[in-house]
Amino acid sequence: MQLKALLLDLDGTLVDTAPDMVATLNRVLVNHKEAPVDLAPASNLVSNGARALLEFGFPRQISDKEMNTLISEFLQDYADHVADQSLFYDGMLDCLELCNDHGIPWGVVTNKPLELSRALLEGLGKLSECKILLGGDSLPVKKPNPAPLLHCCMTLSLAASECLYVGDHVRDIQAGNAAGMDTAVALWGYIDDHEAPDQWRANYLLNQPSGLYALLSDRLELGAVRTAG
Repeated sequence: MQLKALLLDLDGTLVDTAPDMVATLNRVLVNHKEAPVDLAPASNLVSNGARALLEFGFPRQISDKEMNTLISEFLQDYADHVADQSLFYDGMLDCLELCNDHGIPWGVVTNKPLELSRALLEGLGKLSECKILLGGDSLPVKKPNPAPLLHCCMTLSLAASECLYVGDHVRDIQAGNAAGMDTAVALWGYIDDHEAPDQWRANYLLNQPSGLYALLSDRLELGAVRTAG
């Protein structure tokens, strides 16, 4: 079936947000007289949000009350720096332009809070092109529940089978599969060594955004070689 919409996860799929999120973590750590962390080991936790990063950064056990305070501090700082260093992954803009050029709507479905997601896309100059944006607080449930993806289908007046959802976390693939969409794993994203994305039951495993571009060209029936490298 010809593809009629592209839906994407945000952190670790469309945008490399690790530099800004880890920088925020380090400012919070320093504020609490803790040592900052290195970017590389913290990056793989970005898709799991502020709590996971804070648990990684703080060397001691934190009570629920203190954690809630730290999360608020983290989010307030991050809101001020959401697009300082974050960049689209190399090749992702080509994928978005391919959709734009052929009248295919693209959107973002993320568990990141909606206002932060909107600010990020606006800071990167692509908010106006995004046909639908759902954050983790847009609906009563979030991924891996398929409801956000099904909501996108209703909004775009499309069947789930006409959409492709791309993400770098198992919950992305679970949500897409449950919604009845084709799914693709963004292997360039925040995937830890102990994870096994080949067991997530996605339709496609994509090594680079160039593989997504080839897949889109194929599904849009533009005559591209059938490859999803």
